[in-house]
Amino acid sequence: MTQQPLRGVTSLHFNQDQSCFCCAMETGVRIYNVEPLMEKGHLDHEQVGSVGLVEMLHRSNLLALVGGGSSPKFSEISVLIWDDAREGKDSKDKLVLEFTFTKPVLAVRMRHDKIVIVLRNRIYVYSFPDSPRKLFEFDTRDNPK
Repeated sequence: MTQQPLRGVTSLHFNQDQSCFCCAMETGVRIYNVEPLMEKGHLDHEQVGSVGLVEMLHRSNLLALVGGGSSPKFSEISVLIWDDAREGKDSKDKLVLEFTFTKPVLAVRMRHDKIVIVLRNRIYVYSFPDSPRKLFEFDTRDNPK
């Protein structure tokens, strides 16, 4: 019996204490609570398009989004910080920060004081979330994953 891939799911990541997980999908983003297992929230396709990566900061309202999939609204070379608690119905009202690069973003990790963004040959570390500034930049070996 061959295992079918999860259709429409482009990435799945747990938050820092594994109490929630986020699914980046062709149809947007889904956020789930682990115990009890239930959906906490979602961003639909009209708001964010298809999403390649999503990362949640602890159990907060901050999400890091990277476009991807078949119909992205955002670029795969940008990390957008989405604040779901901000007022406004338009998706532009919820976007609070943007980090743009020259190559596609492969991974994002956040903590309360830093954000790490991984590209194929480089890793960036920024202070986060207030007045982000680049703290470090590392060249790496070629790493497509």
